[in-house]
Amino acid sequence: MRTKIAVAVLIVLAACTTISEVTPAGDGRYTVTTQVRGGMTPWGEVKASSLKRADEYCTHQGKQMHQVDMQTHGVRGWTPQEAELTFSCASG
Repeated sequence: MRTKIAVAVLIVLAACTTISEVTPAGDGRYTVTTQVRGGMTPWGEVKASSLKRADEYCTHQGKQMHQVDMQTHGVRGWTPQEAELTFSCASG
């Protein structure tokens, strides 16, 4: 019985995270979106996933990532959480 309860709790807490590809947004800006479905993922982690993807993208170009805007949508535990980052890459 305890095993079934533990498994049920893990399923509720588990989350599926999807990070989009970086897409051009015009004027030298790009966007990347992280979406988390299910679970109780802290907003800091959702945002950090988008920031990390953007940083990797700019670093690959030998540049630094500069955050332009971050929009969040959803309610943790109820609806999918989404963090949409708009950023630019600038020479160091």
